[in-house]
Amino acid sequence: MPLDSKPYLKRFFLILGACVALACILALPYTVLWLHQSGDVAVERATKAQAAGVFAVFGSGVSQDFVDYKLQLYAAAKPQIAALGSSRVMQFRGAYFRLPFMNVGGTAGNLAVLRSTLEAMLASHKPKAVILGLDFWWFMPKWEPHPFNEVPPTSGSYNYGFDSLKKPWTWLMEGKISTKDFFAPVTGNFRPDRYGIMAQQTDDGFGPDGSWYYTAEITGQRRPFDYKFTDTLKQVTHGIKAFYWATKAPGPSTEHLDAFAEIYCKLRARGITVFPFIAPLSVSVYDAMKERKEHYPHLFLLREALAERGIDVVDLSDPRILGANDCEFVDGFHGGEVTYVRVLRDMADRWPALLAYVNMERIDAAIRDWKGHALVPDSRLTALPEVDFMEIACEKRTKK
Repeated sequence: MPLDSKPYLKRFFLILGACVALACILALPYTVLWLHQSGDVAVERATKAQAAGVFAVFGSGVSQDFVDYKLQLYAAAKPQIAALGSSRVMQFRGAYFRLPFMNVGGTAGNLAVLRSTLEAMLASHKPKAVILGLDFWWFMPKWEPHPFNEVPPTSGSYNYGFDSLKKPWTWLMEGKISTKDFFAPVTGNFRPDRYGIMAQQTDDGFGPDGSWYYTAEITGQRRPFDYKFTDTLKQVTHGIKAFYWATKAPGPSTEHLDAFAEIYCKLRARGITVFPFIAPLSVSVYDAMKERKEHYPHLFLLREALAERGIDVVDLSDPRILGANDCEFVDGFHGGEVTYVRVLRDMADRWPALLAYVNMERIDAAIRDWKGHALVPDSRLTALPEVDFMEIACEKRTKK
């Protein structure tokens, strides 16, 4: 290489390095702008709008640990009745209540976190009543071995840290967002009443009452993860994840039953009415578990074990008790909105005290008009109709 070419190479790499540095410097403020306008980290803005009565949807792609969001919304709303549990209670909607309601579901993955989440809730506001959805896997040591441990509520990462700042670029490279989405801050394509890329793209997310909308799957915008319940049925067949087998156990864990009894009694001692129920499974999954009944004593003996401790729990694990079928389920263990309307109906029949909180006329109308559906249509959410998203010969319609 001629000696006189070296200065030119040096100059070339200096200019290249400067261009890369400049691009990085310019990329940072654009990424911050993108996260701000998409609403992916806008917990405060979202909860402020929702608490003010705006039909806004919060569906962030940055973090799925949304306890911070739920607790802020709960503190702002100060409901008289709240629903609490795992993601399996997130289909209770405020439309079916006469008194202020908030869905704090999705914040309790086990009994230890259920306790800490309740304590965090009560530190800001005490409701008159709580609906508690129980997951059978909470009552086996393999899921969570120490139910009496002091575990703080989980915390999300809705901030402008490095992990959040790299998300838009990662999503663009992976094809999870389009170039149209990526340049939405410039073109003005982000909607002001949708917070987070999930809400912006498909109207998936939490409504003002804290309930979750599975809009993309139910309307056919995205193929269901648990298509035809195959993933959940695999868990049952192999005894994995939430469907661990408890073959050697004679029933639910005594320690876990005692842990729940402590939570229940503390709520009652504070003057809070408690409505506990065992959350429903799809018919296909329930029947598959019943065929392996000896592996699931923590489900099939749970109501009886709690009753021995003086706790009256409604066992709704078999959805046929409610008149529901697989067409009303989003996946193998998440019922849709209509199934959870049925849950309210059943609990109100069993516990007259719940009648003071629920709107029976709306409940009966939803069951009558939308049986076999996972979502009651709401024009504020989407104009897209529900489809047979599981492709299991479910009849769906768009009008009453």
